[in-house]
Amino acid sequence: MESLRWTRAGTWQSVREICLALQRTCGREGVPGRPDCLHPGQAKNDMAMDQLRLYNTLSRRVEPVEKDGDRCGVYCCGPTVYAPAHIGNFRTFVAVDLLVRTLALASYDPFFVRNLTDIDDKTIAGSQAAGQGLEDFTGHWTEVFHRDCAALNLLPPAVEPRATDHINEQLAIIGRLVERGIAYERDGSVYFRIAAWKDYGRLSRLADRELLARENGRFAKDGAEDFVLWKAARESDGSVRYASPWGPGRPGWHIECSAMAWKHLGPNFSIHCGGVDLLFPHHENEIAQTEAAMDRPIARHWFHVAHLQIGGEKMSKSLGNLYTVADIVTAGHSSRTLRLALSSCHYGRELCFRPESLQSAGQALAQLDAVGKVLQKSSGGGRPMAQQFSRWQSVWEAVLEDLNLPLAIGRLFRGLRHWNPEKNANDDDWAEWQRLLFLLGLSLPPREEAVPDGIRSLAEERMAARRARDFIRADALRRKLADEGWAVRDTEDDYTLSRQQPRTG
Repeated sequence: MESLRWTRAGTWQSVREICLALQRTCGREGVPGRPDCLHPGQAKNDMAMDQLRLYNTLSRRVEPVEKDGDRCGVYCCGPTVYAPAHIGNFRTFVAVDLLVRTLALASYDPFFVRNLTDIDDKTIAGSQAAGQGLEDFTGHWTEVFHRDCAALNLLPPAVEPRATDHINEQLAIIGRLVERGIAYERDGSVYFRIAAWKDYGRLSRLADRELLARENGRFAKDGAEDFVLWKAARESDGSVRYASPWGPGRPGWHIECSAMAWKHLGPNFSIHCGGVDLLFPHHENEIAQTEAAMDRPIARHWFHVAHLQIGGEKMSKSLGNLYTVADIVTAGHSSRTLRLALSSCHYGRELCFRPESLQSAGQALAQLDAVGKVLQKSSGGGRPMAQQFSRWQSVWEAVLEDLNLPLAIGRLFRGLRHWNPEKNANDDDWAEWQRLLFLLGLSLPPREEAVPDGIRSLAEERMAARRARDFIRADALRRKLADEGWAVRDTEDDYTLSRQQPRTG
């Protein structure tokens, strides 16, 4: 890797090529209804200071984000914990992490909730195939998910609810829908009657009720388009079943998020997030069942992240092109490089992921790390993170305009072209650089630090729980370590501890 030479045109040319290579990862497809993303040089600068404007799939417009009361509630549909999440999933989670970091730095006081789907057909089938109870099986894959999140430096949610811990809340919503005649029971299952909800399709803009009608012999629905809220127990579910007024069974997928979002964020919170593949039917059904039961909107802003493709094809097991975070790291790339590669295209545009994506991101990251090390050394590393942007205000403004990170990175490298931090840097520059790194989720690799005995004891206790396959206990101890300001990252046979990235807001 060539060293960074601040004032030589040849080095800047290589940085310019890096930026262009990152921009080439954007495909033509994206979130439905949205116009082409802002091109470099077209960001709006007439916004109120530190006001975030974000594309709203519900209105099909870029709109200012508003708090709900004294905070900004953010809900993200998390993973189904039956296997490792792939990098397509993490493209969404990285984009949501950028959103939460931006809200924090812009003083929106985000309260971030990301759920875990631990009960559905896949988790039940997977636990049975593994010969494990559902809780142990999903606990293991939750631990793997958390390890990948830590590797990508994703901020932990304030609350991470599990669907199985919210059965009563789900039953309460279903009961209210049945009482109102919007849901009905058939053979122990309960369905939402779409014909009874005139606003159905508002999010996805379905033309002439282009609903997916699927033949399924298990269900005796009144309408082919009606969706299930509660599934009657069946033999293949084994012991996974819960009591209900309609007989033993388990919740449908869509009702789970409605219950968890309602409990932890209340009605009409600020932003609901997820991949574009969840827009229909999952998010459409969430809106219908929540508003029909509660008479209030579930969320004001709907934030969707476009797909990731591999070499122009959709990721799938059958094509052999499904990659996890561990796969990328095993291939010799750092998780920080992967994070930057996943951020290289605007969240609203399809990301065309190729091997060159990682090479370009790695080169860009090396340039940024070189700057950071110079600034850290010149300041002694003692200054806390700055409270506002100054030198990099234009970068911040690009992010405030619909999270236009590609434009922000382009402005960052153009700024570096005209600045020599080895000669013209001060302590304020290091403080502001830390703020920039926090925004990008690309903090410098942590310095080694002595670990207090109490923290080491918690980590050892957690490792013992992992080896005993008590993943629920291990997960609880990870959260306790995080509360103490320590991140634990698992290796194949051991673990490492490091100070957590400071949380703001």
